Amino acid sequence: MKKIFCLVFLLISTLYAQDTTRSQAFKQNQFFRPTVFKAKYPSYSLLAGYLLVTEANRGDPFAQHELGLRYLLGQGFSPDTVKSIYWIRKAVDQNFPSARYNYGILLFNGIGVPWNPFEAYLNFKIAGGMGLPEAQFAYGLSLTDNLIVNRNLTEAYTFINRSASAGYEPAKEVLKQFKKMNILIPADSIKTQNNNLSQDQIANLIQSEWNLDYYDFDTKEEENIDNQLTETLNKNSSELKKMFGINEGLISSSLTDTSGIGILKFAADNGSPEALLIFGRLYEKGYMLQKDLVLSASYYLRAYRLGSFKAGEYLFQLFQQESFNKLIKDRIVNKDADAMYVWAGLTALGMNNQISNQQAFDFLTNAVKNNHVPSMIELGLLYSSGAIVAKNKSKAIDFWELAKNSDSKEAEIRIAFIELTETPKSDSKLNNVRILEKAVNEGSSFAQSLLGYCYEKGIGVIENKAQAVKLYRHSAQRGNQSAQNSLKRMYDEIRPTDEEFIIYSEN
Repeated sequence: MKKIFCLVFLLISTLYAQDTTRSQAFKQNQFFRPTVFKAKYPSYSLLAGYLLVTEANRGDPFAQHELGLRYLLGQGFSPDTVKSIYWIRKAVDQNFPSARYNYGILLFNGIGVPWNPFEAYLNFKIAGGMGLPEAQFAYGLSLTDNLIVNRNLTEAYTFINRSASAGYEPAKEVLKQFKKMNILIPADSIKTQNNNLSQDQIANLIQSEWNLDYYDFDTKEEENIDNQLTETLNKNSSELKKMFGINEGLISSSLTDTSGIGILKFAADNGSPEALLIFGRLYEKGYMLQKDLVLSASYYLRAYRLGSFKAGEYLFQLFQQESFNKLIKDRIVNKDADAMYVWAGLTALGMNNQISNQQAFDFLTNAVKNNHVPSMIELGLLYSSGAIVAKNKSKAIDFWELAKNSDSKEAEIRIAFIELTETPKSDSKLNNVRILEKAVNEGSSFAQSLLGYCYEKGIGVIENKAQAVKLYRHSAQRGNQSAQNSLKRMYDEIRPTDEEFIIYSEN
């Protein structure tokens, strides 16, 4: 099954008084931040404001760009986004490379102008073609996914290599990722380079430090999997928090166990599909935990429900094993709640036709009587969707409330989102937004996707398409198919009809 991958490039730069440019890009697990950079050209930084305005009005693109940045950052002038865009656009109209690059950043992040990644791409492309290393880098990265234009790794390598050759440090780091995956494109073989990389290679390229849901256990030698998982869980707490999307500065006081397994459990409890996936693999293979195929399947099912397609693959593979089928049936006879949850869940997903819908419902009901929280969530999902039972949103909420009372973060997130989208009470909206924001900071990619929808539609927050894209993108990187679909939909809704922007395939 196709894995999800998505381009993430952070165009983060800081404006200094000197004629220097510092940018930080390709930084994992952080959202976009509005930023500009100062061009490596003659500066008007020491001129009085009136002289700068005079030169800008005379048509000097350097002065126009500088004036636009000052209005944007409030340096020497009162902050004024409208005036900032006006003057930066003046410089863009004169094809000033740094203005095109900075205008591209503003477009990509929806700062002062409507979010438009396509127009941003064109500005990066033009500025990159004029030799600006930062723009070459941004343009090259935009060619590594299928959201703006069709993926073209040959072209991407060419421009990122040019940027690196010009001394741009982020580009050098990305080239290292190319080389790690043996994506080397010498000048004499560019025309014959094969762009059809595996999804895992692309995922590693565009998100070099994030390798959890893309963790391809099947391609590793069996004896090495244990070592690789152990190495992952032995990382220091800061690294692990970053890997699972847990905000270091806003971490909940409930995280008292900062060991690898402790952080993994915290992330799993907070709706991290990556953590749930790894728990499933640990139980399946008996690495660091006692082997338990039923528990493994339970974690895979939970991860799949939160959007991890890889977890769905592993769950299906387990189901194909005759020994697993016998084991789970034996456990059901003994009233094992995890076994009943998995067998019913497989039925609801259409993978299991060995029992009726009524039997699946009864299994979940019995598991709930044993206070099995995942079964409460599952029954809520079934009533919400109308799968195997008649659709009944009120009953869905009842089961999620039951799970919430058992400290289920996922249930709390689902209820908060329902109240946001369906309850007109404004006094509860702020609290529910805060619930989603807290869950995002605690590593929930599910909450990221839901909060993205709120920003896209302006529900409980001020509508912000760019912020919605950032949240969807981050969630999609972590394996959430729904977020990936929402991300693609947002791009398609404003996609120009030009041939260059028509996506023909997804490798």
